[in-house]
Parts: sequence; structure tokens; C-alpha cells
Amino acid sequence: MGPTPHTPRLAIAAGNGLGAEAAEAIARDGGNAVDACLAAAVMAWVAEPFFASTAGSGFIVVRTPGGDVEVIDGNNAMPLTQPDEPGQGLTRTFIPDYSDGMYTGIGAGSVAVPGILAAVHKAWERHGAIEWAALFQPSIEAARNSVPFPKTSAYYLSVTWKEIWSTFESSRALFLHDGHLLVENQPMIQAALADSLEMIAERGPEVFYEGELGAAMIEELTTEEGFITIDDLSSYSAEIRQPISTEAFDWKVESNPPPAVGGAVLTHMLALLGETELSDPTARLSAIVEAQRASTGYRHERYDDPGDIAGALEEAMTELKRSMRSPSTTHSSSADADGYACSLTESNGYGAGLVINGILMNNTLGEEELNPLGVHSLPPGSRTHSNMAPTIVTGNDTVVALGSPGADRIVSAIAQTFLALAVDGLSLEEAVAYPRAHLDPREEGNVLCFEPGLPGGELGYTPRPYDAPHMYFGGVQAASVTYDGVVTAAHDPRRSGSSRLI
Repeated sequence: MGPTPHTPRLAIAAGNGLGAEAAEAIARDGGNAVDACLAAAVMAWVAEPFFASTAGSGFIVVRTPGGDVEVIDGNNAMPLTQPDEPGQGLTRTFIPDYSDGMYTGIGAGSVAVPGILAAVHKAWERHGAIEWAALFQPSIEAARNSVPFPKTSAYYLSVTWKEIWSTFESSRALFLHDGHLLVENQPMIQAALADSLEMIAERGPEVFYEGELGAAMIEELTTEEGFITIDDLSSYSAEIRQPISTEAFDWKVESNPPPAVGGAVLTHMLALLGETELSDPTARLSAIVEAQRASTGYRHERYDDPGDIAGALEEAMTELKRSMRSPSTTHSSSADADGYACSLTESNGYGAGLVINGILMNNTLGEEELNPLGVHSLPPGSRTHSNMAPTIVTGNDTVVALGSPGADRIVSAIAQTFLALAVDGLSLEEAVAYPRAHLDPREEGNVLCFEPGLPGGELGYTPRPYDAPHMYFGGVQAASVTYDGVVTAAHDPRRSGSSRLI
């Protein structure tokens, strides 16, 4: 007789291959789905430069084996300390190719109080099964030994080098080799980042929020006219929130609640779609587009929708005057046979241009779309706006963790993947790969972008067909577990993600 076939106990889908490998290593050492997802998130700080950082923001949605769902809010925050004047330490720059022609702010004055590290630690404290330091070991080794510079990071660097990264010596030292920019697959050694991660692994997040790393960060930011203080760092805490939820197509959908926007938009959109007929392809696409328009406030007329979804949306968007964009994001999802599921989205914005102790600083306070009332206008200590929407859906005796990067395509990518699961009954892999569309109302004529297989030219919008599935439409990473413990995962073929069954 041959060996007994291995039955996987844990599934992971990550935004990069090294993240999936890190999660696999953690799982083999006894980690659960939350541990695996956190290890993948930490690896993103090393393996996905610009898209994630120890100094970035993020949200973590966890479903326990008992069925309870909680959201850990690690979004960046406005400092309690106020600048001497709005715009202090901030340089406004224009990035036409990457930011869809929008301005952004860089420099020390654009750096918000970072939250993702605190959120990772909170999730580990509440749900982790292995030692804290173990989460960091794969990433420390990768940073010290080198990672291949990713294709997406190479593209981002090429279109933002002049405007952002060439401005500061710390960035030039990291991204210039022999006078040339790093290119795709070139080895990238991040020794300083490895040292920082090692300190966090050994001494906990306190070394970042209260200790040596935090002090060094504040010192350099102050030199560059920033206004964050060590008290701003030490007073930050990750917040536990109840998810916003809705019922759609006999599934329960639970996502990121206000003050973030993404989950409210998603649940509102799905609540609207739950009242429509989706069997005809053209009618289905029209319904998706109309629900997107309604849920993101592109129309001025009011819509009636179930429950308190509209109220939550209104609360989330009180100060929001235009579409939210999370320009640089990544996502990981995991599930295990015990019933844990975890969905984690993180971002570093466009980046402030500063690298301190190997850590790329966020520029959340400089992103005009995240500060709609003006630069440095958020109330002291408040969370910044966000479109991130890590989500847990439950139905058909299955729990699915899913989410996506993709700026304002995040919600539409998740919604269309969910429809393929709940309405069409597709497998997880098929649903993640299913063709997508997205309406961009900011362009004249309401441009409808769509992938092959969709009747996008039949709805009366200005059509923009894509020749093949494209990273523009997000990068959904999904993992699931059935009620009897069968796990699976799927990564989006549109981006360079990876998935594993362990």
C-alpha cells in the first residue's frame, strides 16, 4: 500500500510567493490560519516594497471557530500633535501615470501614525497559536539574504522615482544600485529592515511605538519638519470593531465597518444586488454597474435599501466628497480546518519618500483623496479614511475569507467574486478568475472598463474593453473552509499572488 494521502489543514492565499511560503512555514510549525495570515502580511513589508510597510496601515478580519467575527482596525491616524500650520513638512507633487492624474503629498509632514504593526500584534494576542517572534523569522531571513525585486514594485518605482523617491538620500541609497534604479528580479538586500524586524520580533511592538525604533523615526521626521511625537506613537492602539454585515443570496457578508468606507460600500452594493435578477448576462452587468454607482455615491438621488446599510454608509461617508483610493495595497486570506478564517488588507499609500531604519514611511496625511477637507484637517487622533474591505462571507456550509488591493476597484472586485461564488456556484478558483468590470465615473462619459467575456459595450457607457484579464481589476486572494473542515485557497491570476494548501 502507498502512503496515506495528506489532507490539508490550512489554506493561504497571499499577494506574493514569499508570503505564501512564510505562511506555509508557520503552519508547519503549528500555527493556525491567523498566524499564517499575519506571517504573510509581515513578509509583504519585505517582499512587496511600496505596497506594504511596517509603518503602513491595515485591517484584519478574523472569524473564530465558534463563528464570531471581529475587525481589528490598524488604520493610520492623525497625530494628536498639531502642525504649526497646515502643510508643515509636506511637498505637493503630481504623479500622472500612477495616481490617475492626482496630486499627492510627500515628506515628513505626510506621515500618519502607523497602525498595521499594532493590528498584527493585537490579532496575534487574541488568536495566535505560536510565539510572536516566529511570525517574523521568514521575513528577517528574506530581508537579510535578498528578495527579487517584484515586477509591480519595479513599475511603481519607475513612474514615481523623480517625484518621490529621488528626493531623499535614504531612498536613493535603497533603490539605486551603481547609479541605476532597481529593476524586476534584481536582488534587493534590506539589511536595515532585517535589523528592525529582528528588534520587533525580540522586544515586541513597543520598540517601534515607544522605544528605540520609534525614537529614531521621530528624530528623523522632526529633522524633516514632521510633527509626529513619541507620545503620538505610544498613544496609538489597534481598535476592535464589530463588522458591518448584510445578507445577500442566502450568504452572510461581514466586512470592515465605519469609520472606514470600503465595507459599508460593499455591503450596500450587495444589498442592492440581492434585490435584482442576475440570470441574463447583460442585465446582470447593468445591475452591477448601477449598484456600484449607488453605493459609492456617484448619483445624487436617494436609494432605498435594506436594514441600516444606508445609514452606515452615510456615517462612513459624511466627510467624503469623492471616490476613495488606496493606491498601494496588498491582501492575504487564510482558513484552517478548525474553523479559523482571516482576511487582511494593508497599504502604505504612495509612500512619503523617506526610509528610516529600512522602513518605508507612509504618506497617508499627504493623500488628497484621504483628506477631503484639506491637508492636515482631520481631527487629532482620528483614523484616516480608507477603502480597504477585508471580508468574511458565510454560506452553503462554507466560510470564505477574501479581499483585494486595487484602489477604488477593491469593492467591485470583491463583489463580483462573491457573485460568482454565491449566484453561479463556481469554485473558489473559478470565482477569483471570473471576468470583472468597473465603472470609472470620473472620466467624461462614465467609462466602463471590462474584461473579455462581459457585454460591456451594450450598456450605453463609454466602453473600454481589455484584451485579457488585467491587474487594473484588483487582485483577490481568497481562502475557505467548509463546516466539515475541508480547506482551499485561490490567488488572483491578474497579479503575482500565490496560494498554498498545507
